[in-house]
Amino acid sequence: MSHTENSAAPAALSLQNITKLYAGTVALRDVSLTVRRGEVHGLIGKNGAGKSTLVGVMSGLVTPSSGEILLDGEKYHTLTPIEAKKHRISIITQEPQVIEESTVAENLFFPRYLEGKEIIDWKGLSKQADSILREAGMVLDPEMKVRDLSVSERQLLLVIKACFVEKGELIIMDEVSASLSNRDQHILYEIIRKLTRDGKTVIFISHHTKELLEVCDVVTVIRDGRAVRSVRREELDLKTLAGLIVGNESYEARKGEDLSSQVTDEEIFSLQGFTSYGKFRSISLTLHRGEIVGLAGLRGSGRTELFRSIIGADPHDSGTMILCGKEVSYSSPSKAARDGVVYLTEEREAEGLVPIASVRQNLTMSILQKITRGGLLHGRTERETAARSIKKLDIKVASQQQEVQQLSGGNKQKVLVGRVMEQQPRVCLLDEPTRGVDIEAKDSILHSINHGFRDNACALITSPGVEDLMKICDRILILYQGRITEEFTRKEFSEEDIYRAMQGEVLHGQAVRGGEA
Repeated sequence: MSHTENSAAPAALSLQNITKLYAGTVALRDVSLTVRRGEVHGLIGKNGAGKSTLVGVMSGLVTPSSGEILLDGEKYHTLTPIEAKKHRISIITQEPQVIEESTVAENLFFPRYLEGKEIIDWKGLSKQADSILREAGMVLDPEMKVRDLSVSERQLLLVIKACFVEKGELIIMDEVSASLSNRDQHILYEIIRKLTRDGKTVIFISHHTKELLEVCDVVTVIRDGRAVRSVRREELDLKTLAGLIVGNESYEARKGEDLSSQVTDEEIFSLQGFTSYGKFRSISLTLHRGEIVGLAGLRGSGRTELFRSIIGADPHDSGTMILCGKEVSYSSPSKAARDGVVYLTEEREAEGLVPIASVRQNLTMSILQKITRGGLLHGRTERETAARSIKKLDIKVASQQQEVQQLSGGNKQKVLVGRVMEQQPRVCLLDEPTRGVDIEAKDSILHSINHGFRDNACALITSPGVEDLMKICDRILILYQGRITEEFTRKEFSEEDIYRAMQGEVLHGQAVRGGEA
């Protein structure tokens, strides 16, 4: 973070030709990189690039298929969590793992304060915690219950635990800043400065290019499971970094079927000044019959929050919503669905599927009123409906009666998409429908969305990868910090420009027509 020349410093960690295979899929391919002592080493790449697998290898949570790991001169073919701990490697993940019913002090020192002690000095524990929190620059009562802390404060508490209690020498921060408030971000950056002044090493993973250029001494770009380049901060700018992340493959080489000719002038759905304080603000957009519009934004930009407010799962504070010329507002998802406004959740396991129900039941549960007569289920119609979806989406099943929990992730997602399609919605809100599925399933889902939601409907879709949106969308809107800041039409699509806009860059010129910044 000092941005001084550090190439002469000894290596804290070195990876040599690391490869990781998962059931025929190459997650990492021949990755080599060196992290030097006392530096902040950034890692960035698109979703699915291999960052999480790489972090798992570094922290002893993932066993590489081949390659070597060098730590303090010791060579390992694989690292265990115990060996990682011996070398003082600490990892802080983006989902804070805390004990909500315990105090701040207890969380800081857990499980150490229990080890070999019959009597615990609670007062001394609290005093020690207070001293550490002050050293870290965080004003917090050590006696507070963690359940009363914000997500941002919980995340920062884990950073402080790794850095000042566990005294990590090499600290991996895996997108820890994504959930931090502005105030807590500044505290985090000051902690990182202090660590590197003391000769500690930080591996900093983030999706935000501006943040990496502010925080890091060196940035390594991961793309398609490979380490593309490691570049010192002073040799980088936002445009160069964005170019390394998305690569040089042209949009023409991977664009999907262009069905924008099916878009009509008829307005199906619009938002005007739609606002939920602290989540998104002043959202105005219009969807036409036959149109598929992408909503691109980084984690925390407000995509899921916007969808949930539209269907009434969460409240909104102001603004209007118009469906087919009539102003509407929903207090629950079921009421929205009755009007044909249907939401496909990103949390398919938690909210979307009924695991112990059959594939057939999961496909038809949202249209039971259409396939019942006098309160009795019309079995043949149910079977025909399920068969139609299974064929259309190429869902790999042993039979319609197979429990959905036995399917692969990609086929589970196809079941959810099929269920939404059978509802024949007027407006479809698709939240990351291709997340966590293999390439074959992804292509099948995108093809079905592109062909299945245009006849009498419109769709608003988010995706973990910009390239998915570019394949099927007629327009892409950029959501940055809760506001729509840019708009791209299909002929203007450029992965690098869209990626830069997602980072908050205001782009000018022919390629982009900017919205309200």
